[in-house]
Amino acid sequence: MLLFAGGLLLGATAMPAQSEVPPHPHMLVLGLQLDADGEPVGFKRCVDLAAGKPVPLNAHHAHVHTGTAGEMLRTKAGHAVVPGAPLTPWNNCAELIADFSGS
Repeated sequence: MLLFAGGLLLGATAMPAQSEVPPHPHMLVLGLQLDADGEPVGFKRCVDLAAGKPVPLNAHHAHVHTGTAGEMLRTKAGHAVVPGAPLTPWNNCAELIADFSGS
């Protein structure tokens, strides 16, 4: 659970300069449910974005992680874009779901 929370936090906060960010996949976590402390306790669905392939840095870091689109996804829609390995322990939704569910 702690790794999951850390990965979501990483996905929702400022990233290093674009030239320092290694290529990585992304997962869209839909219906993110948080407890009173803001820790993730569940979600409805996970979708691998771009078929699990890295997307060009200019297409996402200034938008879904740190920009207006990312803020709206989190605050208005209750979703999160989570970066994948090597920035987090997960390569895809299957790994994220298994880690979150403890299996």
